[in-house]
Amino acid sequence: MAAFAVFIFHYFSELKSFFPNLEDQVSYQVLNVFASKGNLGVNFFFVLSGFLITYLILHEIKTTQRFNYGHFLIRRALRIWPLYFAIVLIGFGVFPLLFESYQTEHQLINYIFFISNFDEIWYGAQDQINFLTSPWSVSVEEQFYFIWGLILFILTKLFLQKGKIKSLQLPTLIGFILIISIVFRWQNAADHRLIYYHTLSVMPDILIGALLAYFYFVKAKFVEWIKQLPKPVILLFYFLGLVMIITKNKLFSGELILWERYCTALFFAFIILDQIGLKFSIFNLGQVKVFNYLGKISYGLYMYHLVVLFLLKKLITHFNITLNLWWGILHFIIAIGLTVLISAISYRYFERPFLKLKQRY
Repeated sequence: MAAFAVFIFHYFSELKSFFPNLEDQVSYQVLNVFASKGNLGVNFFFVLSGFLITYLILHEIKTTQRFNYGHFLIRRALRIWPLYFAIVLIGFGVFPLLFESYQTEHQLINYIFFISNFDEIWYGAQDQINFLTSPWSVSVEEQFYFIWGLILFILTKLFLQKGKIKSLQLPTLIGFILIISIVFRWQNAADHRLIYYHTLSVMPDILIGALLAYFYFVKAKFVEWIKQLPKPVILLFYFLGLVMIITKNKLFSGELILWERYCTALFFAFIILDQIGLKFSIFNLGQVKVFNYLGKISYGLYMYHLVVLFLLKKLITHFNITLNLWWGILHFIIAIGLTVLISAISYRYFERPFLKLKQRY
C-alpha cells in the first residue's frame, strides 16, 4: 500500500505534463489533496525498515549472544543490490543507447557508492530523468544498514551482559541521534531539498522504527498497554493520523516543518504496532493473500514504476497521442498493470535467486 501511494504520487505529477491546465480543475484539486501525500509512502518504508532490521538484529543477539555484522551486510546486499544496480544500469547504460535525446545530470559514481540521495540534492532539481530519483531512499537505507549495524556490533561487544538487550542502552543512543537530527533540520529548514533528501534529516523515520522494535522486543510496559487499546481508541488514532497527513502542508508550515517527520513517523509506528500486536486490531492486512504477495514484490513496485511511466511517456510522445479522459484511464491501467507484471517477473526470476543465497548467511 505504501508503494502504491508512491505510484499515485508520481502518476499525478506525470499527468500535469500531459494536461497543462489540469491543476485548474476542481476534480483534480480534490484528488490531489490525497495523491500529493503519496510520497509519505517512502517515510513509511523508512519506519518499517528501521523496525524490521533492528528487531531482527536484537533477535539474533538474544538467541546467539552475538551479532555477525558481516553476515548481516551480506544479507542486506543480496536483498538490495541486484534490483538497485539493475535500475542504475538502465539509467546509465541501457537508455542512453536506446534514446538519442536521453541525457542525465546524475553522476554514476554517486550511485555506485550509495550516496544517490546526496546526488539528488546536488543535481536532481536540474534533471528530468525522474526514475533515477527512486534509488535515493535505497541509498539512505544502505547507509543505515552499514552504520546502524556497526553501532550495534560495537555495543554488543562492549556492553552486552548475558544476553540482556536492555544493557545496550539503545533508547539513550537513539535519543541522542534524534537530537542531532532535529538540530540539523533546524539549521537547514530553509533548504527543502536538504530537508527532504539528506540522511541526517530523514533519520527520525528510521530511528523511530528502531525505537519501536526495541520497546516491542523488551515488552515495554507502555507497549503492552497500547496492545490492549479498545477499537474506538484505535479508530481515533487512525482518524487523527489521517487528518494530520491530509493537512500536513499547512500543519507543518514554517518552523514546524522541523517536526513533520517525527509526527508522521510516530503515526506509522502505530500502524505497524496495530498490524503486528494490537489485541483489538480493526483489520489485519496480513490476512489478505493479495497484499502478502504484493508486499513481497513491493521493492520492485517502488523501483520499476517510474521506469514504466518514463517509457509510456516516450511512447505517447513518439506516436503523438493526445490524451483525453479515456486515454488517461487506459494509461493508468497500463501503467500500474505493467509495473506489477514487471515487478512479479523480476521477483521470480531475478531477485529470488539472490534471496535464496541469504540462507547461507
